[in-house]
Amino acid sequence: MRIKASIASVALGLSMVGCTSSVETPTTYTFEGKTSYKLNAADVFRVSRTLKQRQIVKLLKPIYGEYFYSETEFRAALQKQLAASFSDETYKALMEKSLVQAKPLTLSLLSDSVVVIRFGDESAPERQQLLDFSSLNKPIVTQHSANQLSTSKLTMNVDQNTLCVSLNDIEGEQINVICPTDSTGFALSTTHAYSYSGLGQEFQQAGNMDGRWNGRTRHAGNKMEGFNGGATGNTLIPLLYAANAKQTDFALYLNNLYSSEWTFDNNDLAVKASKGASEIIVMTADQQSTLRKQFMRFAGTPLVPPRKMFGMWLSEYGFDNWQEMDDKLKTLDQADFPIDGVVMDLQWFGNVKGNDPLSQMGTLTWDRENFPQPERKIAQLNEQGIGMVLIEESYVSQGLDEFKQLESKGYLAKDPDTGLGANVNPHGGGNWWGKGGMIDWSNPEVNQYWHNWKRQPLVDMGVIGHWTDLGEPEMYNHQAVYFNDQAHDEIHNLFNYYWLQGIYQGYQANQVAARPFMMSRSGTTGIQKFGGSMWSADIGSNLTSLAVHIGQQTNMMLSGIDYYGSDIGGFHRKGLGVIGAEKEPVLNETYTQWFAYSSLFDVPVRPHTENLCNCKETAPDRVGDQASNRENLALRYELIPYLYSLAHLAHQNGEPVYPSLSYVYSEDSAAADRVNQKMIGQQLMSPVNAKLGAKSVEAYLPEGVWFDYRSGKQLERNANSMLEMPLYGEDGHYQLPLFAVNGAIIPVAQETAQGWTSRVPDDISVKIFGLTDNQFSLFEDDGKTDAYTRGELAKTVLSVETSTNSALLSIKRNGQYQGMKVERALNIEWLLPENVEIQQVNSDTKHQLVWKQEGHVLHIELSELMRDKTTIELLY
Repeated sequence: MRIKASIASVALGLSMVGCTSSVETPTTYTFEGKTSYKLNAADVFRVSRTLKQRQIVKLLKPIYGEYFYSETEFRAALQKQLAASFSDETYKALMEKSLVQAKPLTLSLLSDSVVVIRFGDESAPERQQLLDFSSLNKPIVTQHSANQLSTSKLTMNVDQNTLCVSLNDIEGEQINVICPTDSTGFALSTTHAYSYSGLGQEFQQAGNMDGRWNGRTRHAGNKMEGFNGGATGNTLIPLLYAANAKQTDFALYLNNLYSSEWTFDNNDLAVKASKGASEIIVMTADQQSTLRKQFMRFAGTPLVPPRKMFGMWLSEYGFDNWQEMDDKLKTLDQADFPIDGVVMDLQWFGNVKGNDPLSQMGTLTWDRENFPQPERKIAQLNEQGIGMVLIEESYVSQGLDEFKQLESKGYLAKDPDTGLGANVNPHGGGNWWGKGGMIDWSNPEVNQYWHNWKRQPLVDMGVIGHWTDLGEPEMYNHQAVYFNDQAHDEIHNLFNYYWLQGIYQGYQANQVAARPFMMSRSGTTGIQKFGGSMWSADIGSNLTSLAVHIGQQTNMMLSGIDYYGSDIGGFHRKGLGVIGAEKEPVLNETYTQWFAYSSLFDVPVRPHTENLCNCKETAPDRVGDQASNRENLALRYELIPYLYSLAHLAHQNGEPVYPSLSYVYSEDSAAADRVNQKMIGQQLMSPVNAKLGAKSVEAYLPEGVWFDYRSGKQLERNANSMLEMPLYGEDGHYQLPLFAVNGAIIPVAQETAQGWTSRVPDDISVKIFGLTDNQFSLFEDDGKTDAYTRGELAKTVLSVETSTNSALLSIKRNGQYQGMKVERALNIEWLLPENVEIQQVNSDTKHQLVWKQEGHVLHIELSELMRDKTTIELLY
């Protein structure tokens, strides 16, 4: 084996020019492989037929798939297996079939803990380069030899025959071994029991909340797949995490956006892409959280959604006219349900007609017969605090003027023979939405053209979000060609990425003040940096599907998608699986449980179902237990100040909004298996449920003191740190348990005289749990525009410092934004440990302070906060 070292430009969008050590050290190393020989059953069978030696198929079976790294070694193995059946003729025929040409191995060090491993000569094409490594510190190579490289954090040993790369940590402990298999694949082995997560989403095993891939095969590629009475998303984000509380964690990103298959067998992994480069980016760290934050720097952190997106949005497929929508809004208001917006399905542009070239698919123009004066209607809704999101698709019916315009400019996926817009149906017929072509989002010119023509007028009307549907793409002509003569498989998994990128770029180019937000059914690495969120597609109406959605939320979070939602209650009601008298009670319980989960963890909270018959209900005042739904939604609105602050932390630092329990408590081995327990930031935790008939749920409490969020009481656990929590309160209303960690500082909203709202509260209200040191930052801005990206936001740092008999709360305010209220009161609900009696509450402000202790709850009201810093001292 020969090794070449060079200071090279790594084929990942990053130019590496050396290191910071005193001696300039190469960052890219190429290892020349050896020619080898490998038999497979198919080739041996062909040789046996040609030579009329059928017996060799069975005789050679023990060495199928084995590599031999010299001709002498290969010949000896054949002689041993074939014995009397061996001949020079047989040897020559088998040698020709089994020859494997030597391919190089390239190691590119991006930092001391990040390395790119590429097997073979092929690099990932530029269009697949979605990561930016410019934030990394350059590596310092401390040692390199013929088969070993070391940095301050990693040692890589290369096998001279196989080109397998063994990665070891600084202590010399082996993390894993990565080996080439074929031109588009690799294998990974490890002696450690890792939990494997990430890799986007794929729904498997109905009823199983455990989204980890151990023991499964992940079929990664963008598509919508039938599942458990519905159809759910399969989303390719080729980022895998391996976590173990006792070992060095690692993550690997397959820098290949063609569809791939990941097979997990115990601790081993085999990966094969359909085509493209075998290029793997490996990251190592002590904790999964470090890996995720690092990846978010590479892929891009999420934009902060409009504040209204943290409230409830009413949706169905679909409202036929304004009257139908208004009726739903009216009864929600009468039942005291807060709402922030409506989501309009394809009826808004006139609905569609199957197989019809004049179907309205692709007009993106209001049906003014059923939805008259949309400009006025949107303005009226905005005055009521109700926003609007509109659906759009990438398909255009061929009888429309839009099709002709796009075709004339070459902006559609093209027929390879004629160069004209290709029929989406390769067999010449139509589809359920009409008959026509598909916009080619891979062409950069298309995005701005379409945005200016169709989307910008809607934004000008006041539409605040874009629902990008069918973007896998669900239907396509596999023979079509795209921008720069790309074949369909070259753009398939990037299709929705280009679409969302175009929306973001349209906002930027047109200097739109409103921040972009998209709710997408598909996507890939990095869509969050454009304002993209995702939902799990047309899910079936059953709790066994919700259970899988819950597990996939963790995978999507690790893959970079913080804002992940569902069609609450299920899109396909046939998925209930019951009929007759059983149907209504099963639907009501399913919806109630689902709404409770989504009120804590979905963004936005969005009931949705197929209702073409106008015979189904999806609004929470009309289906499920109304009282439970109202209380669970009230809790969501109470938490919006906390959630919105987490959104800013996600944007600034790549911190997840909804991490798993094991993500936060990565050194707790027991946390890894508590797949039904989710965190909200670092301070709140809920054990979730998705099971008909369930009356209670078991919860594991990591080490430390925990409080019940609703009652504020300190929780008692058994010897195994477990407790059983009821799912129904004393009033019979369904609720998921919610816990606060000791020291939690939770900014909250309070219900106003007009009800709950997502708007920034006039005053600052905070819940504090326990007496221990902690700090949390409340972020606020105008909630609508991108001014926060230019520093126009308010940050209020709330910190608690404790000593033996006192606690000091500091409130530091800085920053401002347009429309900010300066004079604000402070309301505190301090949930105290048992047997703590407050003797005195003092403040450094001249403004009125009132306090009262009721049992374990301390209430503090300060009439006005100081402009910069206020302190409040508790003596006990």
